[in-house]
Amino acid sequence: MRHILVMGICGTGKSTLAVLLADRLHRPFIEADDYHSSEAIARMASGAALTDDDRWSWLDRVAEGALATGEPSVVACSALKSAYRDRLREHLGPIDVIHLQGDRDLIASRMAAREEHYMPVSLIDSQLADLEPPSGEAVLTLDIAHPLGQLADAAQDFVTRSPLKA
Repeated sequence: MRHILVMGICGTGKSTLAVLLADRLHRPFIEADDYHSSEAIARMASGAALTDDDRWSWLDRVAEGALATGEPSVVACSALKSAYRDRLREHLGPIDVIHLQGDRDLIASRMAAREEHYMPVSLIDSQLADLEPPSGEAVLTLDIAHPLGQLADAAQDFVTRSPLKA
């Protein structure tokens, strides 16, 4: 079994889908936001985007957290750039990637409705600028305009459709 990465820019519902998928598959859930340093959280909360240098050690901590579960997990992590996903693969091996994407206005409205989250709506554009959409056979791209249940069904089908992925 492989680790599963649920990725996308802020506000796409990575954590919501990843928790549901982890529950369905009886796997541990890893929330990448829990591995940010307090300095990184303060920086983002002030409206400043993180740099590549800010993210390397964070990605390492996320991967270490996933490995510490002792079994393949479902990881909710922005992993915007190909190099970030490669960094996770260096630790985790091959991963299945579920990429959540959607209309900017929908994402902005979801972010504006969130309570008690440090990521401001103003960072959407910097996240979109950094995004390098994944490609390859171990990638499923989903439109967040669809209902959560439909997204979860598609994600579960994607990661379980082959004996190599189950």
